[in-house]
Amino acid sequence: MSHPVVVIGAGLSGLYASSLLAQAGQRVLLIEARERMGGRVLSQAPTESAHRVDLGPSWFWPDMNPRMKRLVTQLGLSSFPQHTRGAAVVEGQDGKLYKHQSSWEQSPASHRISGGTQALTEAVSAQLGDTVHFQANTRVHAMKMRPHAVELELENASGRWSQLAKQVVVTIPPRLMAQDVAFEPAWPEALIQDMRATPTWMAGQAKFVAAYPTAFWREAGLSGDGMSHRGPMSEIHDASDASGQVAALFGFVGASPSYRAGIGREALQQQSLAQLVRMFGPQAATPLWSSVQDWAQEPLTAAKDDQRPLSYHPMYQGSQVPAEWAQRVWLAGTERSPNYGGYLEGALEAAELAVQGVLDSLNTPAFQTQQATTTEVGELL
Repeated sequence: MSHPVVVIGAGLSGLYASSLLAQAGQRVLLIEARERMGGRVLSQAPTESAHRVDLGPSWFWPDMNPRMKRLVTQLGLSSFPQHTRGAAVVEGQDGKLYKHQSSWEQSPASHRISGGTQALTEAVSAQLGDTVHFQANTRVHAMKMRPHAVELELENASGRWSQLAKQVVVTIPPRLMAQDVAFEPAWPEALIQDMRATPTWMAGQAKFVAAYPTAFWREAGLSGDGMSHRGPMSEIHDASDASGQVAALFGFVGASPSYRAGIGREALQQQSLAQLVRMFGPQAATPLWSSVQDWAQEPLTAAKDDQRPLSYHPMYQGSQVPAEWAQRVWLAGTERSPNYGGYLEGALEAAELAVQGVLDSLNTPAFQTQQATTTEVGELL
């Protein structure tokens, strides 16, 4: 039997790459170190029937993200604009509150996916088909170039083993790849250092969410938007569903990863709720449920060098591999996107570029044909 194409990482980029490869008739082995698909895409709710709030990426911009717009439509999902109507609250370091009578409108408008961003990864995974085999709880320790294949050294609860692949698509972040994967022959030190210097998007970040019976802040003329110079959250937004019947607030935690790790999850939740009370009133004290997701404490997201939250949006570059690995190994994931690094759109762009490279190397035109068809209904760029 011929070797499969192996896709490493089942986040949005890996799932989308696997779907495109399957559509082109390839047999795919999709490997994921976590026990679940989705990677940094994570949406939670207290029950299966409740509105899910995003603890990972929340937004895309239909007017700027053609791939996301097209994929959401193709999968039969819906999206809605981020709620911004009403006043915004700003908290000073001294605890004083200031109101801006209008919130900060984005142009073009940001959208959220109904059911949470995880609805997107679930929909992509549902259409993978029988030619994609998913292997969870499996880590990659080494990649070795062989005459006619790439040998991967893998490990799960049963032990270590080797898997031969005719082509490999790697979607794990550059820093984790440099930190955790050995290469034979070794990759140039300059390239490894460049990978270590590439920040993992969201890896130093934490998010807090709280769900309520009603959007009481809207009733008070507030948008749910807030900024704070006191913390622990630095930026807050309305995270309610499209109808507003299920209400929620979420915030980006500005406190450092070391501070968050030091006080612990429960104390961070208590401090975040206390902040919502200060900024939005006493009704914020009793949510239906609340949760914290600290990505800096996730070793499958954050490398050692990711323990400082980013204060800027990095200028990500396109992918490259050493010459002797070219035409066999392809790099994807949002940090590998040349135009949309850090965004959901970037995860899709990098996957398309990697898959096109795989199929060109295999002299398979199916993906090119599929691309030509989809550009008739939506421009790729």
